[in-house]
Amino acid sequence: MFLEVDGWKTDIRFSAAHFIPSHTKCSRLHGHDYFVRARVYGEAEGEFIVDYLELIQQLKIITQRMDHRLLVPVKSTSSTYKIENGICTISYGDKEIRISKIDVFEIPTASSASEEISRYVAEELRKSLSGNKNIEMIQVCVDEGPGMGACYEIKFRE
Repeated sequence: MFLEVDGWKTDIRFSAAHFIPSHTKCSRLHGHDYFVRARVYGEAEGEFIVDYLELIQQLKIITQRMDHRLLVPVKSTSSTYKIENGICTISYGDKEIRISKIDVFEIPTASSASEEISRYVAEELRKSLSGNKNIEMIQVCVDEGPGMGACYEIKFRE
């Protein structure tokens, strides 16, 4: 059994800028309006697998950290970044981006592609719902636009 929340209909979204150094077009700084969808698999405990309101609240908390920020993948092997005097400097190829640290979200991933963003959101959601013993697995999808997104499934208990 699973329950599902669709961010397109429940307003679970965020806007963020990013870059993908290894991709010709996407290496340029650009942004998306991301929408998040989630499925929670398990058996109902009482009436619910998890309360929709709790799930939506947790997803909004996670996504708001990234909203209106530049996503900087801190585990990247294709780019480097440093923060000095409140300024974040990102370098890759022949490019250098300098931006105020307050406008940056250091995402703990190797890339800022939707595949890695979905993994990050799924891992954070698993942590925030860890008290729910009846959940077996969660799936988080991050869409960059209608019909274009990546999904990551994670077992709730390893």
